[in-house]
Amino acid sequence: MTPAPLLLDENGDASVATAIMMSHHGFRRDLARFREALRAVGTDEVQKLEALRDEWRSFRNTLHGHHQAEDAGLFPHLAGQQESLRATLARLTADHERIDPLLGRGDQAFADLPRAIEDARQVIGDLTVLLDPHLATEEADVIPHLRAAKTFPPPGTPEEADMFAQGFAWASHGIAPQVLQRVYAMLPPIVTSRLPEARSAFEERWRRVWGPVEAGASLSPIPER
Repeated sequence: MTPAPLLLDENGDASVATAIMMSHHGFRRDLARFREALRAVGTDEVQKLEALRDEWRSFRNTLHGHHQAEDAGLFPHLAGQQESLRATLARLTADHERIDPLLGRGDQAFADLPRAIEDARQVIGDLTVLLDPHLATEEADVIPHLRAAKTFPPPGTPEEADMFAQGFAWASHGIAPQVLQRVYAMLPPIVTSRLPEARSAFEERWRRVWGPVEAGASLSPIPER
């Protein structure tokens, strides 16, 4: 097994690379939760199915937004700076195009729960198969080029600051406190001032969908590692 990269660099510092890998952690974490929940939920558990339906919408929007940001900003920037990365970035972009139809299938399956529960299970399985190597490639080939970026770009509006705070609240769940301390230190105050409320709202959402809130311990983008 290839060792998982650490969220912090060799000096214990956070960077834009850390923030991206925290998102990877969140995608892996939530896919595992969906697999477990869809395997165990009964077709008569109306409240649980509604919670899963709502959480799918949030998950798919987060994943799609992540890929849009890479396609429109990060990948073109890196392709211009690192010629050796261009072929890898093209493959990653092609992966995004393969993932998009799966998100559409997921929208339909989760909207039709409980009737389409087998379809929902299949979507989560197929998405996991596609995302696992995709995220691993990003972590091996792209992340090393982002370690030097030690500051997070400030949001342009209060609404964007709210969006960033909500995104970091989602991505923070399961991450070790010493990592979060470093990450939050690099964020602009307009974002960190919104984090307590955003994290509280996220934890309430987590309890509704998944149950008790566990303490974070991950030092890598792989949950539990």
